[in-house]
Amino acid sequence: MAKLDTKALLEEFRDFLQVQRGASQNTLSSYDADLRQFFEYIDKEKRSLINFDGITETKIKNYLDHLANQNISLRSIQRKITTLRGLYKYLKSKGYAGDSPLQKIKTPRLEVDLPEIFSVEEVENLLKAPDPKTNLGSRDLAMFDLMYSGGLRVSELLDLKLGSVHWEDGSLLVTGKRGKERWVPMGRFAQQALRAYIDDCRSTLMKGRYHEFVFVNQRGLKLTRQGFWKILRSYAQKLKFKKALHPHILRHSFASHMLERGADLRSIQELLGHSDIATTQIYTQVGAHKLKEDYEKFHPRGKERLS
Repeated sequence: MAKLDTKALLEEFRDFLQVQRGASQNTLSSYDADLRQFFEYIDKEKRSLINFDGITETKIKNYLDHLANQNISLRSIQRKITTLRGLYKYLKSKGYAGDSPLQKIKTPRLEVDLPEIFSVEEVENLLKAPDPKTNLGSRDLAMFDLMYSGGLRVSELLDLKLGSVHWEDGSLLVTGKRGKERWVPMGRFAQQALRAYIDDCRSTLMKGRYHEFVFVNQRGLKLTRQGFWKILRSYAQKLKFKKALHPHILRHSFASHMLERGADLRSIQELLGHSDIATTQIYTQVGAHKLKEDYEKFHPRGKERLS
């Protein structure tokens, strides 16, 4: 097997992921960085040419040991293994390489990090915080209410267009990962907040611009992920929330609160747009964790028994 030019391969593989797999820019950037790091390790002479059939299982293990010695986290190593598996699957499909040297290599298991969530009371306080009489307050209320009402990802929220809102049946057409579309119902309060924002405030914030994105910043441009994060963090600080914030905390809160109140796991999976129910099952662990906390807190001998 001839040696492959790694620069050309990176571009080809990136095009494949983007066009055929619908990978996001974040995913493309991660794959790119992981593969560059791997190629630099394998191609020590920096000739940008690699014979992938010459990469053995032992070389892969040596590379993983190299990463571990650099104190790279298990989560990052896990992602890099996934990247390499994807690359070798592509190489084989194109006839560039034979069987993957990663076939017998096990991905290191991680302890599942339970997602931080808001309590119902904290969500209510957050939704009361924006001033709906102001343009920005009306926008913020609509964003928070929609995200909690439908369990939207941040990217799904910010990619919403005016044509995606179906007022007649109170639903949204959301585009999720890999371009997968799904219908998400709007709660009554979320629908009211969105209607008030679009009808009374959005045109003023647009400042004469025209585009279809629902949520905009003060300059009338599409609100960015960084902009949303800054807004959410600002409200949480004012409310003195002590939770470890992350952009998807309202999405996780939605799923956890639905499950606590008896919603079917399959229904939650569909609403969240998870392709695999195993991803949704993490919220059952959140519930179990809460039960343990309550037991320790309220049972007279809870801590003693659990210890």
